[in-house]
Amino acid sequence: MGTSYQTVLATGELAPIRAALAEARWEAYVAPAGDRRWAVIPREEDEYGWADADAVAELVSSRTGSPAVSFDVFDSDVMRARIFVDGAEAHGYVSDRSYVSEYWDDDDNEFLAGFDGTLYPVDAPPPPGPGGADPGVFAPLGVGAVDVAALGAALRGEVPLGDAPRLFAERQHAAILAALNLRCRPLTAAFRHTDPVDLPGALHVTP
Repeated sequence: MGTSYQTVLATGELAPIRAALAEARWEAYVAPAGDRRWAVIPREEDEYGWADADAVAELVSSRTGSPAVSFDVFDSDVMRARIFVDGAEAHGYVSDRSYVSEYWDDDDNEFLAGFDGTLYPVDAPPPPGPGGADPGVFAPLGVGAVDVAALGAALRGEVPLGDAPRLFAERQHAAILAALNLRCRPLTAAFRHTDPVDLPGALHVTP
């Protein structure tokens, strides 16, 4: 069983982020991830352990006027990131476009759906590799002097494997966060597995 979680990187001041979550009646942990950077860990909404990080990032970016990013890691296989600005999606990223699911429409026609929601015909599957891996888009989300070359390598999955047989999605996510000079721990854990004691400065926002 792999690792799955949904988190949000919010930027700007804490007060409007906390207010937006409270007004929307979202339960979440909010923890510091860097200077004016916050990890929002929303509570899962269903029995499958999934949280709507996109909706949280959309709302927070709209209320604060600062960018927010939703992260979705699925079963250690693939990760997705969506950057929201003023409540609208400005950029999308997926670590591996070749990760697809099979679906059938009402007429029993088969098609493929990528983890980023893109649809493909069965006879023309997407190429392997990342999509949207533009370090110039992600660099402003970091703090301090961001190593753009290291960030680009992390987005492309060019991370040393060591003894690992393959690059797990959560490890790639951690490499991206490290390149952005952000704290990894609060942005790489599900709500159900989070103990605020382990997150210095964390707040528990409740409905």
